[in-house]
Amino acid sequence: MMQNGIADVLAATGVNIPSQADLDEGDRKTNLIVNYLPQTMTQEEIRSLFSSIGEVESCKLIRDKVTGQSLGYGFVNYHRQEDASKAIQTLNGLRLQNKTIKVSYARPSSEAIKGANLYVSGLPKHMAQPDLERLFSSCGNIITSRILCDNITGLSKGVGFIRFDQRIEAERAIQKLNGTIPEGATEPITVKFANNPSNNAKAIPH
Repeated sequence: MMQNGIADVLAATGVNIPSQADLDEGDRKTNLIVNYLPQTMTQEEIRSLFSSIGEVESCKLIRDKVTGQSLGYGFVNYHRQEDASKAIQTLNGLRLQNKTIKVSYARPSSEAIKGANLYVSGLPKHMAQPDLERLFSSCGNIITSRILCDNITGLSKGVGFIRFDQRIEAERAIQKLNGTIPEGATEPITVKFANNPSNNAKAIPH
């Protein structure tokens, strides 16, 4: 009852009601992030897989805004905490097609997590996603990673993205790896924060 009252007050004053990610710790324990999904897996197939554990409230596969291609990760929100916990125990590490999926609690979108996404350029063309992860894994817990490939040839463009769990880990990776030459490469790589639209907006004088 109390929470509804607060929500009504906030709505009346024009304050945005917090999203699922901003709710208290208890409510967040139903929201899962699923990484390393096979490229061809659809949102419906993800929902079907996770519904085998318990009732799914929402399911979202993250796609590239331009191409519509799956980025290989998504979010599943359960009605009940115990189903979310069981899904981690049951489905984390499950092999699907050529991938081993990773299921974990989704992190809240707080300042510590914002800006933990890195843009890496100058990568040797032979470097694949597992190599990229190996290179960066010593700096922290990697949430997602990908290497951009040419749509026609399938070859690496020498550019990739690494999303860490926390910003401090991303900062550590920049300090440690920016300007270094990876094993088997001849040119140094550039590691910097990926352009974050919200950060850019702050940087532009109004």
